[in-house]
Amino acid sequence: MLIDDAILEASRLLASLRSMRAAQEVVDEAELALSALEHGNPSHHTLDFVADALERIDANLPHGALAGFVRVRIRNLAGIVTAMQDDTPTPPSAA
Repeated sequence: MLIDDAILEASRLLASLRSMRAAQEVVDEAELALSALEHGNPSHHTLDFVADALERIDANLPHGALAGFVRVRIRNLAGIVTAMQDDTPTPPSAA
């Protein structure tokens, strides 16, 4: 299932960020994203949060080869999240 793939990739991303000793706020973003995914069947709002968190993580990574490898993890997870968003009904607009 996509959710299992997303949780696995989010766990790997978090481990990679910790191993490269990324800034604490970047690690915190990854922890929040993983936690959001682990709460069962995420809503469209949750998936939007995770996608935004991935953008913030990417924007705050340093340059270099190791960060490049981490960006590959971010892209993989972003692809999974996008696929999940496509499968999740969009919430009705507030009138």
